[in-house]
Amino acid sequence: MSTETITLTLPDGSSREVPAAATPLEVARTIGERLAKAAVAGQLDGTLVDLRAPVGRSGKFRVLTAKDPEAAAVIRHSAEHVLADAVERVFPGTIIDAGRQDHSEKFQYDFRIDHAFTQEDLERIEAEMARIVKEGRPFERRVVSREQAAEVFKGRKEEIKLVRLADIPEGDEITLFQHGEFVDLCRGPHVQRTDQIGAFKLIETSGAYFKGDERNEMLQRIYGTAFATREE
Repeated sequence: MSTETITLTLPDGSSREVPAAATPLEVARTIGERLAKAAVAGQLDGTLVDLRAPVGRSGKFRVLTAKDPEAAAVIRHSAEHVLADAVERVFPGTIIDAGRQDHSEKFQYDFRIDHAFTQEDLERIEAEMARIVKEGRPFERRVVSREQAAEVFKGRKEEIKLVRLADIPEGDEITLFQHGEFVDLCRGPHVQRTDQIGAFKLIETSGAYFKGDERNEMLQRIYGTAFATREE
């Protein structure tokens, strides 16, 4: 086991020596349990770090909570996964594609389904999302091999995910995020639990070509947004 340590400089100017393998959540616990419970993500030199991922190197470090503006993108990203989970629950057999990379304003997911989503569908999906949020399901991060990831998605009969898996360059770390029964290829970051998603709204739906290429099949896309509180 590596004994390498790193130095993290906190917002108040103090510093902490921690193992390089320490996660932002573990660092938060050294500061205080209240902070750890409220934590949404870590931030190292301005870059978001998932709470369950190793910090890895020295730098200026912050623990973000829902009160921090930078946390909004993490909350939207997590709401995105809750959206996909809800669609699978409401419409069993739906094939999940992928979400978006930029969560500064909204989130989205693309789906292979046999009909175009209606406003009534969105209302049913929102209601299911509310149930998932209330469940307070923890987000779990797993680093897996390419073969392990393939087995997961073969078992779930999600062939689109196998295409997405093949797009990941050789040598890149492959991570899965799971809450409840839902699992997806994802780099994160995500909140600790679904109940840290304060408020959300599904905005609209549209058609979208797989991988943005009009030569590919048309999927159905749902857009939404989320915030830490309803007041936002």
